[in-house]
Amino acid sequence: MSERMEFWLYLYFPQLQLDKLLVLQNTTTALSGQNKSNNYLNLTAPLAIVGADHQLLQLNSAARQAGLTLGMGLASAASLCHQLQLVPHQAEQEQQQLQQLAQLLYQYCGDIALQTDTALVLKLSPMLALYGGAMQFWQQIQQVLQQAGYQYHFATAQQPLVARLLAQQGWDQFLLQKDKIQQQLKALPLQQAQLPEKLLEQLQRLGLARLDDLLKIPQAELVRRFGVEMLQYLQQLTGAKPALLQFIQPVEQFEQQLELLYEMERSDQLLGPLKHLFGLLQLYLQQRDQLAYQLELSLLQRQDQQQQLQLHSAQGEYQSKDWLKICELQLERLKLKRPVIQLKLILRRCGPRYAQYNPLFAGNLGAGKEQLYSALQLLSLLQARLGKEQVKSPCLHNDLLPEQASSYAAALEPQTAIAGSLAAVRPAFLVEPPLTLDAEQQQQLQLHYGPERLSSGWWQQQSQHRDYYVAQNAQGQWLWLYRDLQQPEQLYLQGYFS
Repeated sequence: MSERMEFWLYLYFPQLQLDKLLVLQNTTTALSGQNKSNNYLNLTAPLAIVGADHQLLQLNSAARQAGLTLGMGLASAASLCHQLQLVPHQAEQEQQQLQQLAQLLYQYCGDIALQTDTALVLKLSPMLALYGGAMQFWQQIQQVLQQAGYQYHFATAQQPLVARLLAQQGWDQFLLQKDKIQQQLKALPLQQAQLPEKLLEQLQRLGLARLDDLLKIPQAELVRRFGVEMLQYLQQLTGAKPALLQFIQPVEQFEQQLELLYEMERSDQLLGPLKHLFGLLQLYLQQRDQLAYQLELSLLQRQDQQQQLQLHSAQGEYQSKDWLKICELQLERLKLKRPVIQLKLILRRCGPRYAQYNPLFAGNLGAGKEQLYSALQLLSLLQARLGKEQVKSPCLHNDLLPEQASSYAAALEPQTAIAGSLAAVRPAFLVEPPLTLDAEQQQQLQLHYGPERLSSGWWQQQSQHRDYYVAQNAQGQWLWLYRDLQQPEQLYLQGYFS
């Protein structure tokens, strides 16, 4: 391909809203087990997306089999199919879907523009050398489109308008041969050339049927007879005038909203839609080679009410399955105040992703067993299941008395270093409060170590003076004992050695 030759890829999505319904319903049913609802849409039965002018804009296969066609009026459709399900067209939602898809494709192509509410146009020329050829680049694009789950048609051409005409006719060819593209273009009927309606009528009255008939007429003659409209059309068709496209910019923050198919009254019903949201998050993080540490999930309800969840990962995760597990554990503890109608997911804290190295024989050790979690992953799951405030770590204090020497703090909270040696003999388990030993129990003891005197608290008017011993009882248990110097006749059990 010549360096000066410029090619464009046009991606046409004829039923974005309908495809989104299918994706959401599949994940909702699969994960939540929900298959019936008052507002439930059965996508195996006839269903249509209806425009504001009461015309059918999108049809599923069952509706087509019932004899319905695109552009049909609502009255005619209802007379043909009494069981037809109707969903109002949401152009704003489709625009958001296109924006999301464009952001996913931005990783592979830096020049992407939105075309109307149903298409994307990608500038190929700068990317082909980077990927080592056209087909390698196209395979990457196809992979993203397949993950999105939307039906699409496509075409390539040197002018965006030509690629658009061919894609909307379902040509579905990724070619960089100019002659083959021109041959296909010339065969297009004028009705499919997207000419202004008045201009199309004038051309048909002259007996012109295909674009080839139009292009055979000298351009000057066409402009003289049909005016500026014809000139502008021909300039776009031939590339004489550069296409006016507004290319997208990558988003700086991940924030996605998802309207649910119906009101969900149980938290487990949310898992399907959440899988879709976390899938978008995974693609966002993969593109930037990042890990997410904190997410904010809002469950929007009627009357402008909402419930929020703060999702945390101590290790940092990017895969949707890991975040879904953390979220599922939190949802198990959540009681919904009202049915949920919409979800909103915001990435609050993220960081770079570094390579993770596993032990050489990790694969063999884990074969046939349940998935093993790292310490930080386990911590995140425990916090999600029990609540962040319920998971704590032991910490040491600079105090000699056992009951004052340690406490619990928030997990992973930085601890102050303790001066002095910690090598003294100490038991694994403390008895709280210490147990008083009677005379018979004391006679059965065999002392092995001590006394070790510990004095503490005198600077706080809480003076404590104790002599500690290590002993063994008749059952063979190793005990940590002490005498209070204020009551030297009494012996107390403070702990057990493991």
